[in-house]
Amino acid sequence: MQKTKYQNLTYTGLDGQRVLGCLREAHKGPFGLFLHGLMSDAAGDKSMSLWNYAEQCDRSWARFDMRGHGNSDGIFREFTISRALDDCRGIIRLLWNRPIILVGSSMGGWLAAQLATDHLQYVVGAVLIAPAFSFVDQLHASLSVAQQSEFRNKGWWHFEGAGDNPGFDLGYAALEDAKQYDLLTNPPQYDCPIRILHGKLDDVVPYQQSIKFAENLPGGTDIKVDILPEADHRLTGHIDHIKNSVDELWQMWENKQDSEQEEALTP
Repeated sequence: MQKTKYQNLTYTGLDGQRVLGCLREAHKGPFGLFLHGLMSDAAGDKSMSLWNYAEQCDRSWARFDMRGHGNSDGIFREFTISRALDDCRGIIRLLWNRPIILVGSSMGGWLAAQLATDHLQYVVGAVLIAPAFSFVDQLHASLSVAQQSEFRNKGWWHFEGAGDNPGFDLGYAALEDAKQYDLLTNPPQYDCPIRILHGKLDDVVPYQQSIKFAENLPGGTDIKVDILPEADHRLTGHIDHIKNSVDELWQMWENKQDSEQEEALTP
């Protein structure tokens, strides 16, 4: 039996900035890949809970910080969805063309939903946790007309955080860039199962948005939306629901492999 392998991941973008992460290689099955949320990182509570759960289940798993987050290079003001997707794709290329089950939280959920349309040959399932579809447009819409004009002229805007969150500076380029990834207006097509978990008490991303997203998908899409009555945006205290969704997709992949092997052996 091969020994479990732990390895640091480094993807270097065209701008020379590094995207840093890590993986555990169980030498079997797909890779789980966690995509963190805005102003979060790979060391967040959900990320680490799923990393530890993968170890408990002896599954291959990877996590990383997008540029401008955590230990990776870059500053957040340069963030765009295209840039974040490039980081994700760079890490995916380091996973040796293995099947991948994406798990994305908030902004990471939006990215996972987009990646599942781009990498049909790799992505075999996705769990979207309170996916923040089109959050850049929604941030812009929260500003007054005068503020929107200043945002455009200055090239960036400081969005205030809530509680202990200091907020963040967002470049105007992020607004223009995000328009090409509007999955709510332009429903994508998926060839893999999609599972969405969303808290009914979410005061950051309305749970109705996830329902709308699912309803707009083409008929025949394998999608389930689980609205958790007592959960907030972070799904605090509901990590077991996330693990169950990951387990479901993992089992679906294993069942498919068993079925294909049986068909291959049938005369």
